[in-house]
Amino acid sequence: MSVNPTAALPPVRLFLLPPSILRSGYGVSWLAYVGMAEQRRAAEFTHPDDAMTYAAQQTLMRCMAASVLGVKPTAAAEIPVDRTCRLCTSYAEHGKPRINGVNLNMSRTTGMTVGGFTPATDILLGIDLERLRGSLHNSLDRVALADPEKDLLATAPENHQALLRTLLWSAKESVLKATGHGLSVDPRAVVITPHHTQQGQDALPYTRASARFTTPAGERYDFEVQWFVQGEYYISVATSAPVTVSLHPVTTPKMVREILGTS
Repeated sequence: MSVNPTAALPPVRLFLLPPSILRSGYGVSWLAYVGMAEQRRAAEFTHPDDAMTYAAQQTLMRCMAASVLGVKPTAAAEIPVDRTCRLCTSYAEHGKPRINGVNLNMSRTTGMTVGGFTPATDILLGIDLERLRGSLHNSLDRVALADPEKDLLATAPENHQALLRTLLWSAKESVLKATGHGLSVDPRAVVITPHHTQQGQDALPYTRASARFTTPAGERYDFEVQWFVQGEYYISVATSAPVTVSLHPVTTPKMVREILGTS
């Protein structure tokens, strides 16, 4: 049965927050959402930019959660975040962050953080944020790409190959973040099949794809993937059902609250 995403499910809202905002006059209002534990964790980073990017991700996550749950900014730091890994028996806090009542996922890279939220609690959501990386060279193909993906890359125009490699990698990351497996599994277990779109649309060779992930235990997950470009950043959104996605660059917590208040 075909599904009309605009009618069946509410949209995924993507919020983009440059970490540099925390150094501006808006920084105080953002940092009100995080507590001492996350501030101490940020202080452990060697490079100041890495610390700021981590802090931006945490404050955006807590701002989104507080907006959905109706929690005041000053109490947002008390919202429980479950980071225990459900794929191993160590109970270490290296798993996908989970907040009761809030279906969200986060990603960060140098210069940008992004958070995705959907009111639909019955779908899996994964977000990955990448810059076009020269480090994703041919060696990645051998260890990360499935045979159909290698074939697609081999037939792509040479000037699209670096970008296509980045898109395939980000799609795999978003799928594995949605399921909570992360890179604990072979990324070749996720097979990305891009849909044909007009070349050059939105500066991307493809904007949509299907993804199939077969776990080591033989479980199968099917995902819809959408790619977006925002300046020099490429965003992959993986969902276990087809949905519409809207992008919202934000500079203040109030913008997040107002947008989520209409979701």
